[in-house]
Amino acid sequence: MFKLTLVFVSIALTLQSVACRPSVEAPTGPVGETEGSLASGGLGFKEDKAEFVGFHGRSSHTASFWENQGALTYDASFPIPGGYAVLGYTLGKVLDLCFSRFSALTFADESAQANNGMKPKVCATYAQSGKDWRNDINKVFFPENPGLIGDPSDSAAHTKLEDARTEYINIVRPDAEDPSTVRFALSDQKAKSGLMGLPFQMMQMFSAKCFTYDGKTLPAGVHGGFTTFSYNSQRIRSEWKITPENEDAAKEATTS
Repeated sequence: MFKLTLVFVSIALTLQSVACRPSVEAPTGPVGETEGSLASGGLGFKEDKAEFVGFHGRSSHTASFWENQGALTYDASFPIPGGYAVLGYTLGKVLDLCFSRFSALTFADESAQANNGMKPKVCATYAQSGKDWRNDINKVFFPENPGLIGDPSDSAAHTKLEDARTEYINIVRPDAEDPSTVRFALSDQKAKSGLMGLPFQMMQMFSAKCFTYDGKTLPAGVHGGFTTFSYNSQRIRSEWKITPENEDAAKEATTS
């Protein structure tokens, strides 16, 4: 086992448009499983099993590469935007995951279109060790602060944002190392659902099961798409040990 030491409405709109936008209407009728099916043994599992952590939308090339590798690895042979640039860096240079398979499908469509018409794929993403994910990987929730969330095109503004994010993490988790800290923020102001940013250097600790999604039925064996599953739920925050938002720290980080 490893040990890692590792606002507003405008922010909501930025998160929705740049990353996992919830613009695909959810279908009516049954949506499948409940929050208790989140991982192989449910949220209360005791054995060290892989744990579902969210959905990601991707073109078929990268989705196939990830599945063949057995982990989320960077394909150096596939040029940006086939890598991650099309994602935007709303939470910094991280791989964005979202709780909603419908949001992931929207992004998958965009990614496929940006890569010469490749097919869109939705990837259910898993921490390969649920025990490590819950206990040893540092996680923080960013407050809804424009000085912490966003992806400006101006390089100076981008650097300022990333410096503020790093400072915020250093304040709320002085025991953690920013490059290996998972980031969370709200992405849907109505649903208060959330977005997760997975640092690139941690990607190999995660795997994906990717599939063509019709917007209705999930393939057999895919955990996720739960009506009650949200990064903002108190149960997820507690069991995943996510450091909560700290408005005072955000003010300090964005004004220093």
